[in-house]
Amino acid sequence: MRTTRRGVLKGGALAGAAAAVPVAARAAVGAAAVVYDSRLAESASFGGGQGIDLARLSLRDAHAALAGAARVEGLTRWSDWTVLRALLEEQGLRRSAETRLAAPLSGHDGLIRWSMAAR
Repeated sequence: MRTTRRGVLKGGALAGAAAAVPVAARAAVGAAAVVYDSRLAESASFGGGQGIDLARLSLRDAHAALAGAARVEGLTRWSDWTVLRALLEEQGLRRSAETRLAAPLSGHDGLIRWSMAAR
């Protein structure tokens, strides 16, 4: 295997992005309800063991746990995000942010970092 400058730079960029996700997410979350999936390394780091873990709850149970929340922040798979978004919109929340993030540690092509808030 040959190591190139480009490969080293790509690896450094991926490692830096993966390390920055939990730090940036913690700063943005504040008093919001947090949704994460502990089966995915990046998402587990985002949730930090606090909030609603989709590995332990069904999406319907997670929705019930979020009843009355004024703001919800999450880092989940696309499929979980689409279902939760529809359920939370029925509750009166609206999407305020949605970003696809690289997920090299969990081997996914990307996770969705999202926010919903009451309007």
